[in-house]
Amino acid sequence: MGAQYVKFERTGVAIVGRVIPSKVTEREAGVIRDEVAAAAPEAGWRVALDLSEVALLASAGIGTLLTLSKSCREAGGRLTLFGLDEEVEGMMKVTKLDRVLDIRPDRAAALGVFK
Repeated sequence: MGAQYVKFERTGVAIVGRVIPSKVTEREAGVIRDEVAAAAPEAGWRVALDLSEVALLASAGIGTLLTLSKSCREAGGRLTLFGLDEEVEGMMKVTKLDRVLDIRPDRAAALGVFK
């Protein structure tokens, strides 16, 4: 299966997924959810998502991140996010989602939670 919206890289401790679209709206959110959910079991549901190319994260995208985070936890894994655009990170703080989602400043910090 070729990933349409998330490019995956396997590391020794987790899978890193780079979200490709700059806008994550309802259209992209479902595909991203499905692609991550398909790749995550192979990594024990230990997933680090790189959002560095995402400039717009609509409510559907936020819902997808929350769903994926819950799925990872329920399967004994974890979801971390990194590389957030300044505006996206600001929105996460204003809505207090930074308290619910595991947001790290960079790739090394995101992968560090799995060691």
